[in-house]
Amino acid sequence: MSNYDFRSLNDKEFESLSTDILSYHFGQHVERFKAGRDGGVDGRFYSSPNTEVIIQCKHWLKSGLAALLKSIEKKEAEKVRKINPKRYIFVTSLELSRNDKIKIKNLFAPYILREDDIFGNEDINDLLSKHSQIEQKHYKLWITSTNVLKIILNAAIVGRSRYKLKEIVEESKRYVITQNHHQAMEKLESIHSIIITGEPGVGKTSLADQLCQYYAAHDYELCFIENSLNEAEEHYDDTRKQVFYFDDFLGRNFLLALNHHQDSHVINFIKRVERDSKKRFILTSRSNILNQGKRLSDLFEIKKLDKNEYEVSIASLSEYDKAKILYNHICFSQLADSYRDEIYKEKRYHEIIKHQNFNPRLISFITDSHRLRAVNSENYWNYIERTLENPQGIWKNVFDVQLDEISRHVVIAVCLHGQGIWEADLKEFYRCLKSSLLNSDNNKTFDTIMRLLVGALLNRNVINQNNVRYNLFNPSIADYVISDYMDDIDYLDELLSCLKTVEAVDNIHSLLKSGKLTQNFCAKLVEKQLNRIARSKTQYELDGFLLRLLILASEVISPKNNLLDYIGRLSEHILNNGCSVLNRQFFDFINWVMDLGIVSEKDSRLKQLIESWILDEERDYDEYISLSKIIVRGEPIGGKLTSEFKQLFIEYLSENITGDAIESGILSDVDDDDSYSYDDIKDFVNEKVSEIAIKFESSDIEKISESCDMYEIIQSNRNAQINDEQQDKTAKNGENSALSSTNEIDDLFDRG
Repeated sequence: MSNYDFRSLNDKEFESLSTDILSYHFGQHVERFKAGRDGGVDGRFYSSPNTEVIIQCKHWLKSGLAALLKSIEKKEAEKVRKINPKRYIFVTSLELSRNDKIKIKNLFAPYILREDDIFGNEDINDLLSKHSQIEQKHYKLWITSTNVLKIILNAAIVGRSRYKLKEIVEESKRYVITQNHHQAMEKLESIHSIIITGEPGVGKTSLADQLCQYYAAHDYELCFIENSLNEAEEHYDDTRKQVFYFDDFLGRNFLLALNHHQDSHVINFIKRVERDSKKRFILTSRSNILNQGKRLSDLFEIKKLDKNEYEVSIASLSEYDKAKILYNHICFSQLADSYRDEIYKEKRYHEIIKHQNFNPRLISFITDSHRLRAVNSENYWNYIERTLENPQGIWKNVFDVQLDEISRHVVIAVCLHGQGIWEADLKEFYRCLKSSLLNSDNNKTFDTIMRLLVGALLNRNVINQNNVRYNLFNPSIADYVISDYMDDIDYLDELLSCLKTVEAVDNIHSLLKSGKLTQNFCAKLVEKQLNRIARSKTQYELDGFLLRLLILASEVISPKNNLLDYIGRLSEHILNNGCSVLNRQFFDFINWVMDLGIVSEKDSRLKQLIESWILDEERDYDEYISLSKIIVRGEPIGGKLTSEFKQLFIEYLSENITGDAIESGILSDVDDDDSYSYDDIKDFVNEKVSEIAIKFESSDIEKISESCDMYEIIQSNRNAQINDEQQDKTAKNGENSALSSTNEIDDLFDRG
């Protein structure tokens, strides 16, 4: 049985729902009228040729029953008397007792003929239970139904996906379905993957969120990807319906992502999903970031990634779409009437809708009552105008006026980190910050600072009982911080020395490659950081943070004097004691110190370490590439280490070649033995080994190629073909919904 309180609907949406319900209930076509001043008429039908039945709907959830009765007595009853209908039906979302219905009937006497012509919350829910097809038509109602919410919130694969779904559900009431929604859904249904692009604030993430929610409501498991596609690979299940969501998949660290072969990983995963009707893949990216990625990655162009792109732009929204976005935000805001009046006065909403800087993010900001504590209603319209004219200035005021010094440091640190930060890491940063030169006389606790920042500049995401992450309240905060705070090298040096996260160095690296930071600036910052560490007690502890700094240093500086001496001492320590961090960055560091002449390829200690590194079984493809460069320095014409490495790499590639071939789609057209070309597999293997610095013989290529299971590939292709045929059949039988469009903005905003 349905049990809605209808809080997810605004008043106009509630009217539309009510007339649809009564249409089914009375078995009559109910005429609906445009939004606006209705004179007491939201719908009508004729129970007989000469008997007009008038319908009036009142949402009134926020005001309550007492206010509704008062409004009926003072305004609505007079409207009905002027209409003088033979029968009048009244609908409200409020819960009504029998006595409440009697009061309403008496106030409208003699036009309400019977008490059952008054429909309250319980009556509407009863009718919805009988006519469930109405739920499907009214998206926001259906998506927030109890049954659907249970399905949605059980759809997450991992904890952060569950939190993400809760977050999406909470924001659903503000969402407006525009043509963007339908076009994106059509593309997603057609090719199973979509990259939603657009400028900051246009609603990319909101659209992606709602697409995810739609699929979650249709029994798809959600995997919310936070850092890399490895998370998706870990949870990929051929037997289940799954939707994978990678928000801001290149992010500001786009160059780092490309260096880690994320371009090929994304393309291969898109291909895999395209061939599986039970999967959907949703990605978002800022347009400028994706374009930079394309310029640096030939793969993005060669593989025609454009077909998966869907650009969300304000230009694609009609003025009526913009009006609905503004209206919905006002409706679900906590704005006092005096503030709302400022928007309605002289139809100022037109100025907002038509403003060149209109975007959903700004609308959310200017209608957020929590941000208006320092703005009285008389100055509210001036505040709106200033915000629209200078969107970045909204954060300048917050930073300069509303934040104390220590809070400002915390927010800038989260921006420097470049992505969501774990609470434990942020607490450790705060502990270091309080004893650093950046702290003057602050004695506030971490919890006190977080209470001030959460909801204003930061979001607090509870993943599970022991894991909490903090994210920026809005990505544009980082844009402001980069433009206003990323030019003070001494400040950033002090802040980074407290933060000490790998992600922060990655973010600096990306800002360098995108032109937001200069090479000279980064070189000085990295040198300052390394000299700090060289003077510390932990100078020989090669953790992820120090390693990332060293790799960045290898790109921006030529070390001299004290810094060169420190790198030499660190290298000696590694040669004598080994290192527990064995990844691509570590091997790249060893290659760098060999380039600098600090470590000799003839050093016997290095040879012993290389042998132990080779035998480490937990290695991925990128690590094999970097390690091979070290080996070939010591054994340019081959030797014992080369042979051991080749044997292990051949075993590694042989175990993975079938899956790699399926994922790459190189044999996607093969559906029987006759159409299979062995040369295609050999070419694919040759391409894989070509990145390894060590030479492979034709017999090695043959051995790896023979490990490819053609039967598994053929079976995978046949399954994909069956799934595609079923998908095509479903698409042909499906109905394409379309939103009717109107320019009657004044009617939408009319208060009646």
